[in-house]
Amino acid sequence: MFLNTRWSIEASWSQRRLRVFEPTVSEVVAVAPLLAAFYNDSHNSAMLTNTRELTVSEVVETFESLRAAGDRPFLLEQDGELMGDADFRHVEGSEAEFAILVGPRAQQSRGLGTRFAAMMHVAALRVLGFERVYATIIPTNIASRRMLEKLGYQVDRSSRAARFAEAEDDIVMSINPVQFERTHGELLMQAVVTAQITPPG
Repeated sequence: MFLNTRWSIEASWSQRRLRVFEPTVSEVVAVAPLLAAFYNDSHNSAMLTNTRELTVSEVVETFESLRAAGDRPFLLEQDGELMGDADFRHVEGSEAEFAILVGPRAQQSRGLGTRFAAMMHVAALRVLGFERVYATIIPTNIASRRMLEKLGYQVDRSSRAARFAEAEDDIVMSINPVQFERTHGELLMQAVVTAQITPPG
């Protein structure tokens, strides 16, 4: 799954330049204080069901552990400014779980998260080869559910989906390439995908 390749996807949106990319360790270190602030925001923390504040070093360690496990963490930028992060985790063959956070409260619920999420799924389908992606949300996270539905996600009550639920009332949704192409086929063709090969280790 191109573990030594770091992918970048760029696209225009509302006269802004958006980019989602797999960062190097030094790039993560540079933005870790801001990411920690995003995660420790009271609203964001509640939606993510975080039970404690994350330190800057823990943010860096999380990115490193995801990469070491074969997962794919990304950073999100708008016109070169950090907006949050997203990842495909629990990768098993052609399946993975998707998670995303647009950190600044002023940028939430304005369509930006949906656009970033769509670009992440361009990566999932065009270069990472996932055939089904899952996402888990808590019942009160209405905004995230609407975002996922706009991408083409549907509630998934299968036993495979149930693996990703952390609480009994978690809602698990999933999407496959056909469902995503129905809603964002144009983006699949227009997004600019580039790769940087990095040495192993």
